[in-house]
Amino acid sequence: MTVRGSLRLFCMSAAGALGLASCTSIVSPDYGVREGHLAPCPANEDCVSTQDSDPKLHIAPMDYVAIDDDVQATRDKAHADLVSAINAVGPARIVSNHRNYIRVEYPAAGHEQRNGAYYYQPDEAVDEVEFYLAPTGHIVEMRSVGKLGLLNNDDTRERLEKIRVLFLKFQQQPPK
Repeated sequence: MTVRGSLRLFCMSAAGALGLASCTSIVSPDYGVREGHLAPCPANEDCVSTQDSDPKLHIAPMDYVAIDDDVQATRDKAHADLVSAINAVGPARIVSNHRNYIRVEYPAAGHEQRNGAYYYQPDEAVDEVEFYLAPTGHIVEMRSVGKLGLLNNDDTRERLEKIRVLFLKFQQQPPK
């Protein structure tokens, strides 16, 4: 075999090995529901979650009202009320919207900060919020993580509490 042939064979083998390695090293995202649980709060990040046992990171889940033993109508109303509350709190980008799961991104800086004279925030600076309507019971699990932003744990918690207040208000209205 010539030097050129050996080099070609080596390059093809290396490319194949890299291709296989890239297929086997899939990184799972740090959001979503797995086996009925939202992802745990990451270390060293601003986070609150209904499923975290640390009192500094824990927030109570939201309850929703049953509609005459109609599971589907109950869940549909809770979902619609949740989306309404999410949008009413501030500028939100709903990234994922499914019957049991909603993922939302809010700008990390608050309204006052965005209107400041020297405001700057990178596009990646978001507050990522997840909601999970558990299949059993009438609760909404929540998780909020500040990503690269200016928020602290209290701001993330405050946004979820505002969503809770609006959600409960919408829940009191009769179904359409």
